[in-house]
Amino acid sequence: MNLEKLQVGLLVLLKSREQESQNDHPYFRQVNSSGRLSVLQEISGWWRIFAIERTCILTSALLKKRGTFDEVAGRFANRPDVTPYYQQQAAIFLADMGCHSDPLIAAVASFEAALLAIKAGDMTGPVTIDWQHAPYAVLKSLLLGAPLDEAKIRGAYRMVVSHDTPELFYVKPLQ
Repeated sequence: MNLEKLQVGLLVLLKSREQESQNDHPYFRQVNSSGRLSVLQEISGWWRIFAIERTCILTSALLKKRGTFDEVAGRFANRPDVTPYYQQQAAIFLADMGCHSDPLIAAVASFEAALLAIKAGDMTGPVTIDWQHAPYAVLKSLLLGAPLDEAKIRGAYRMVVSHDTPELFYVKPLQ
């Protein structure tokens, strides 16, 4: 077996968590049945969760406030289709969370994704995000670890994120 087949085969085992037909070589069957593979898979998942927590700071903080971070990040970390590059993992994670059924999680994730896109130089135009809560109050709570009383900050707001804006974003209350 050549080095390329070995590397690809091991990556498939590490990411897919199951034996695939192209890995029918006795060596891969042995690795797949060993307890060591599950340890490596678990460590790989921890690194992905750690990367999400450190890269998607605002969204992670909100998910922790909701008590769902471990579940959501763990499910994401176990996806076999996620890239090993943490910057790309963050973009994929935030895109997923930007479609979340909870409008606050979706707004925060969309905002954070836009900021990361600006930082990476990937933003081509302004991004508009509608919020059902006062964005500054939400961001203050997430950044300072302060309590978040959602009932007191409900309202309709529009945030525009753009690299052309000196502060990178501004917020307008909607009537």
